[in-house]
Amino acid sequence: MAQGARGRTIAKYRGVLKGDKVIIPSIDESRALYKLGFFGKFLGKDKIKIEEVDSVDSPLHLSPLEALYLVELGLLEVVDNGSVVGRGTLKEFVEGRYEHGELVYELYKYFRDRGYVVRSGLKFGSLYAVYEKGPGIDHAPMLVHLIDPGRNITALDVTRAARLSHTVRKTFVLAVKHMNSLKLIGFEWWTP
Repeated sequence: MAQGARGRTIAKYRGVLKGDKVIIPSIDESRALYKLGFFGKFLGKDKIKIEEVDSVDSPLHLSPLEALYLVELGLLEVVDNGSVVGRGTLKEFVEGRYEHGELVYELYKYFRDRGYVVRSGLKFGSLYAVYEKGPGIDHAPMLVHLIDPGRNITALDVTRAARLSHTVRKTFVLAVKHMNSLKLIGFEWWTP
């Protein structure tokens, strides 16, 4: 972050709200932001490794979750039609776009704050795939599934977690909200 005129803090990166994504139009900013923590995806590119970033010449697309997280860190300013989109508006956008949006974001933030790289886990049938180092560097050791806060964990949830974790050789984490705190239950594959 930099200090502007009159001591005002200025975000390091600038994004533009387009539909359900935030676009980083500057190629240099896109590259730098991706290197910062594998944030976003480059338009038309998949699984870019850090050593390939400087050759990418397309803008970065951030999910609403990533954009909100970066805005909260003070690293990103998002604009829409020339007006700054505040944290509250982005939070409302996330909550309206995702079922249980507040929990989805809380879980995203939980892992990001601990240094993990969080990506969609859709191809594994989970909410998130969580990397220790990043896509292209290591395989995601964890898959995270959010249990609807209106219900209890069932035998089917446990069976699904055990079967999937064994099949893909990853820890499968069930996340639940209990008494105003996030609880995580991990299932690992194990072969005697």
